[in-house]
Amino acid sequence: MKFGICTSIENINLLAEMGFDYIECGVSKLASLSEEEFASWKEQAAKASIPVSCFNVLFPKTIKLIGSEYNREATVEYLNLALSRVQAMGGTTVVFGSGGARKRPEDVDFFSAYRQLVEVTKLIGEVAAKYGVTIVIEPLNRGETNMINSMAEGAQLAADVNMPNVKLLSDFFHVAKDGEPVEDVVRIGEFGHIHIASGKGRLYPLPGQDEQYQLYFQCLKKIGYDGRVSIEGKTEDMAKDAPVALAYMKSMIGE
Repeated sequence: MKFGICTSIENINLLAEMGFDYIECGVSKLASLSEEEFASWKEQAAKASIPVSCFNVLFPKTIKLIGSEYNREATVEYLNLALSRVQAMGGTTVVFGSGGARKRPEDVDFFSAYRQLVEVTKLIGEVAAKYGVTIVIEPLNRGETNMINSMAEGAQLAADVNMPNVKLLSDFFHVAKDGEPVEDVVRIGEFGHIHIASGKGRLYPLPGQDEQYQLYFQCLKKIGYDGRVSIEGKTEDMAKDAPVALAYMKSMIGE
């Protein structure tokens, strides 16, 4: 497995010094940059010793994907801008969480909303394919959105979309927050990316937090997962907590 952190591009050299394999940045932030700011991001990435392999937060909350506010043309325009920049940065994996964007409005029934989400996710996959990008669907806890709230629901969406570059993500924080069975990792069996943080406060994964981290990594190893694992959490001291978290995760996979 390879390990990274979801953080701003300014921390890329710090992550490299601490032994991380890559950095994960935000797509919506990337898309909002001026050309001058974007050039600065590319320069920082080019000079760093680790890549910007992954991006998260595909859509800002201002873009709506379900209901009458959905605008296909505007969505495609945004995706082309955002994903072309991801490609230029060297990114290959983009996380489709974006709970605000995919939230089902009250006036739309669940089944209609789900069918629309399938079509929108296919569209995202089609645009992403042009830029050599894999999209990973991120199930979010019920406090953040009302569509795709479990690994099983995410797996169903990925199956219905049925595209080679649209896969599933598992995020330990959301699994723990909603009390999902960790063993569902094995039941589902295939993931394109992993996020991790404590279910209690979304903190960096550290020893002594009374979480099922060990079982989670055992399940990942059981299905042969050897991809990327990104910390997506909070810390008051990255320089202190990140190396501890990295060593802790490596110890659980036997490295």
